[in-house]
Amino acid sequence: MSVSHLLDKMEAAEEAFLKAEFLAPVLAGGSVRVRIAGLICTLRVVGDPEPGESGWAILRPLALDRAQVVARPSPIQVRDYLELFPAVRLILARHAEGCWLAMPARAGDSRLRIDGPVPVYLVAGAEAFQQVLARFDGQTFWFQEVDRRRNPAVAAYLREALAAETPPAGLRRPTLTAEERDAYGWVYGAIEAAQRDRLEGRLREALAHAGAQMASYVEREDSYTVTYTVDGRLHRSTVRRDDLTVLAAGICLAGQDRRFDLASLVGVLREGAQGRRLVRVD
Repeated sequence: MSVSHLLDKMEAAEEAFLKAEFLAPVLAGGSVRVRIAGLICTLRVVGDPEPGESGWAILRPLALDRAQVVARPSPIQVRDYLELFPAVRLILARHAEGCWLAMPARAGDSRLRIDGPVPVYLVAGAEAFQQVLARFDGQTFWFQEVDRRRNPAVAAYLREALAAETPPAGLRRPTLTAEERDAYGWVYGAIEAAQRDRLEGRLREALAHAGAQMASYVEREDSYTVTYTVDGRLHRSTVRRDDLTVLAAGICLAGQDRRFDLASLVGVLREGAQGRRLVRVD
């Protein structure tokens, strides 16, 4: 096929596209992707109605880089669109910005290799740990529906376990699949990591406010033992979990440890070092 014939074919496809309306998922930010004569084009959604909202839409192209929402499709139209793509069963794990992160519900599915959580877009009417049917268009997973074949009580049990901070090893429901346990374990671990990050940030901020630098910390049942430096000198103190009140300063404060919190203790350490009056205790 000659180059001129290919160009003519492409031009004809573009002209036909500009005269037609099309259905597509629109994400926040207002852009859609379409295939024209085998080429993927991205169009910016402009004008009324509600061009910036996420959802399914029927659009009219204004040019090869812009399109306008003209209507909302019916559920049947959306279903017919989604059924053009292969179905994948996933377990919703955790809500993220603009999407849900989900894990495979069937680890042995050889059609598509999924390592770790994947984003699923336009999820509606579903909750964490529910098994859902999604469609993969080669780049993005689109939510179709909750998988009614899976007992919703299983997802409810996992949500209750998470609210009770039950560790993955403590799950006791016998009907849980290995994939559901993996999804729960990933969410539990993500929450733990986020809590550690917030805790570390809280300790670092308290010390930095007083001009000290944190080196490390050990979390205990109701306290934290924090190792930090003040003017180049290494110190270790134990503070309350809830308000960072000092339980053991690491120096002799004549029984007045609890009058200080972590930040104010730094001032005491600095003053004591300058006056050479520090007495370290175990």
